[in-house]
This record gives sequence, C-alpha cells and structure tokens, in this order.
Amino acid sequence: MLLFVIVAQTNGWQLYQGSEQRDWFARWDDALESADIMAATAHEQRGVPTAVMVDVNGRGALVVSRHG
Repeated sequence: MLLFVIVAQTNGWQLYQGSEQRDWFARWDDALESADIMAATAHEQRGVPTAVMVDVNGRGALVVSRHG
C-alpha cells in the first residue's frame, strides 16, 4: 500500500508520500485535496492500493481516504 500522510506543522501542513517529503500547504483543505488526487492517480496508474492519512499530533494516524 502506498501511503500519503499529512502532518500538521506550526504554520501549515506537510504532505509526505511514504517517507518522502512532497508539498507544503498553508490550508488543510488544500493539503487534503492534493493528497487525495495524488493517491487516486497513483492507484489508477500503478494499480496499487493507496491511502491518505493525517498524523494526529504524534498520537497515531487516521485514514481519511482510500483507493483500491
């Protein structure tokens, strides 16, 4: 499974693809929309399951969308 993880920072949101840092966003909804588009596209192109997760202040992560 290919994971896209959104992590809160003091001034915005950082998006990771696996362990690779991808993009930074000032707004939550922009981070979520971009991550979901990337996950859906990766699933369509590679045929592997993908998921978007949000890190909850170091207490774990929540799945916010899945593809495949």
